[in-house]
This record gives sequence, C-alpha cells and structure tokens, in this order.
Amino acid sequence: MQELALKFLESKANRAPRTIEGYRDLIARIINPRIGQLAISEITTERLQRFLDSVVVDYGPGTAKNTRAVLSGIMGVAVRNDAIEQNPVRDLAQIEGKRVGAKAIPLAELPGIVAAVRSDAQLRALDLSDLVEFIAGTGVRISEAISIDGGDVTITAPAGVPSIGAIVTVRKSKTDAGVRRLTVPVSVAVLLARRPLGVGPLFPSPLGKRRNRNNTSADWQAARERLGIGDYTFHSFRKAVATALDQAGLSARDIAEYLGHADPHVTMRTYMSRTVGGSRAADALDSMMHIRTD
Repeated sequence: MQELALKFLESKANRAPRTIEGYRDLIARIINPRIGQLAISEITTERLQRFLDSVVVDYGPGTAKNTRAVLSGIMGVAVRNDAIEQNPVRDLAQIEGKRVGAKAIPLAELPGIVAAVRSDAQLRALDLSDLVEFIAGTGVRISEAISIDGGDVTITAPAGVPSIGAIVTVRKSKTDAGVRRLTVPVSVAVLLARRPLGVGPLFPSPLGKRRNRNNTSADWQAARERLGIGDYTFHSFRKAVATALDQAGLSARDIAEYLGHADPHVTMRTYMSRTVGGSRAADALDSMMHIRTD
C-alpha cells in the first residue's frame, strides 16, 4: 500500500505544491499509519469502509472525504497497473456530515482577545499580532490580508479632523466584488501608520517573505491555544465584523461591499448573527473594539 501511495504522489507531480503537500500529509498522518502495511490482496471494500468510518470519528467528515479522494487515487494507480481489476473505493458509502463554519466571536469578547494578542511576546516575535488585529478590525479574509502590499495602504489625515485615517486596497478575493478599497477603523489606521509601507508584503513573515496561509493559520491556532482564547479562527473575526456592522444599522448591501461579497444574501445567510454580542463601517468597528488609539 505504501508503494502505491508513492506512485500516486509521483503521478500528481504536475499539481500545485500546496495540493501535493495536502496529499502527502493525509498519507503520512492517516493512511500509512492505519492501512499502509496492507498488501494489495488485503485491501477490500469492507476494510476500507471500516478505516474511513474511523477517520470520520477521529478527524471529522471533511478530513474523511479528503482521505477518501486520496484513497481513490491510490487505488486507481493499482487498477492502471493491473494489480486489481476495479477500484474498491467506488463502492464505499457516502460520507455524511455538514461542514461546520467558523465559530462566531461574541462582540463583548473581542476587545479582550485583541488586548491579549497585543501583549503576547511570541506573537510579536512572529510579527503576527498586527496581522491578527488588522483582521479583527476589518474582517478581511486571511488570504486577502497576507496579499496586501505596503503600497496598497494610503494614510490620510483629513483637514479639521484630529485623527489619523487609512484606506487599504484589498485584492485577490474569490469574486470581482472582493477587489475593493476599505476605509479602516482609526485603531487599525494607527497600527498601519506604524508599519513600513514600502515595497513588499504589508504583513511579511519573520524572514521578510510573503506569508503562507496554512502556516500563518497554524501559528494562530497555536497562539490561541496557548492564550486560552478559544476555538476562534481568522474567519471568526470576519463573522464578528459582519455582526457589528449589522447591529450598527448598515444595510445588507453596505456590509456585503465592505466584506467583498457579490451577493448580499450570502452575507445575511452566513455572516450576520443577531445572537452574537451588542457613522458607518469604520466608525462602527472602532466602537465594537473599544480600543484606545493613543
């Protein structure tokens, strides 16, 4: 089985590096430890079904579905090499289970979370605290945040207004509507004004390179577990921002435009939660975070 898995990875050499790494992770972490020692003659539909059932229990339906896809590819290699007549994965039962979205952050908890992030030495050493605070104050996707360059930020100081401001161009979203210019909260503008705004990523890795989404999410997961923050992903901040804007009285269209959704119904159905927590977008977000900017 392990030899087949290697041949499967070789057959996918033209795929994106991140995709191949995902295949390799599932094989090394789940498939090989449990059924990698089996001979081809021992790989039956019944055995694979028991294996996948255990993956559902231990890792959830999402990981089980991805594992099934990799298994199907591995066994497809066996079929093409005449080691077996048909792919046994075809006869496995469908994996049931609804995808669970990100857990929403109660608005009352957000200031405490941001304060904990700001004061954490390890997050500062990774230059990750500003990135987390930026996402918490704007609701941008993690993929969008790490794609922003210093040149995408314009610091403003309107005449007669004794406060700093900033406009950020956000790119690389799922739809054209996601390419937008955001007026950010004052607290976020102060944060951005402290950062170098030259050429290159606005929130680089400690080595000065553009951040990898998966690695950055893993760093945040480790930090929130260490700080006892709760099971809040980057997307949890996005939900909190949508709720805050909703409670501030912005229309569904306004909120959709701020979040980069082409369809306001997506915003209403997925992000707005009137059961979570209690001017315009930037002012509403400053009020939500209750963060001093001096």
